[in-house]
Amino acid sequence: MADANLADGEPIHAESFFSVSQTGEVHERLYFEYRDYDGYYFDLLKDNEAFGEEIAKLSSNMQYYLDQERVEFNGERVMSIVRYTDIVMKGETNFVAVLYLIDFAGRFTPSTNTIETWLEREIAPYDFEIIWRFPAGTTIEQIETDLEFEIYRDFVVLWALEGDDVGGYERMTFELPEKTLDTRHMVED
Repeated sequence: MADANLADGEPIHAESFFSVSQTGEVHERLYFEYRDYDGYYFDLLKDNEAFGEEIAKLSSNMQYYLDQERVEFNGERVMSIVRYTDIVMKGETNFVAVLYLIDFAGRFTPSTNTIETWLEREIAPYDFEIIWRFPAGTTIEQIETDLEFEIYRDFVVLWALEGDDVGGYERMTFELPEKTLDTRHMVED
């Protein structure tokens, strides 16, 4: 799992949340946590120009990693785009996080769909979790991955621990619901 390349920080954890729409848009929130031993990133917040340069560098580095991945929806390649990058302080501590918002899109069919990903194989440098949230009512048919995972209705939760083999080929097969979720007329019990 590519990290944000904070030169002065030690990566300690990552999490990702993918929101999948019936139109084929996928919106990802990717969050890397670091130990910032010397307070470099805490001090960076005091210098707007340097902060902006660091954000641009982080965004460019992440886009580079995303461009190395191969993602296909139903056999058609899609490209991921970094839309937003921020450095998030975790209070007055030596912990910092980098937040990315990433978009990619393809087209789904009314029948069975696949999302396939080819990633560089590596040893997980830290623990991470990934949640895929499909449209309400989606049937998850098959998951092929080296990661540990659980399927909860229309959610897929994947994870790895530091030292696990990760990457390689991954595939999710699913069928979207016929109806779109509509909560305008739902009443609490």
